[in-house]
Amino acid sequence: MQSMIWDHPVRVGTMGERCINGPQDALQYLSEWPQGGWFYERARNRCHAALERGEGLGLSRAAFIGAAIECSFPIAEDDIAS
Repeated sequence: MQSMIWDHPVRVGTMGERCINGPQDALQYLSEWPQGGWFYERARNRCHAALERGEGLGLSRAAFIGAAIECSFPIAEDDIAS
């Protein structure tokens, strides 16, 4: 797996206390969550694809945001639109 970062990190938490910089950070963060639903699985798959095959870096970010919203984790508002 190669190291990749998103153009804009995703800040998670009520005060944006955790900064997720790319698919590797996202996978680590997802592994700390209880099993999620459809968006959780989609985020895991997209992040793995980005790291293993270099596919859809932006899609991995969007999928991670979807998973965080699905699990009711607060995300910094300006990170959702980026």
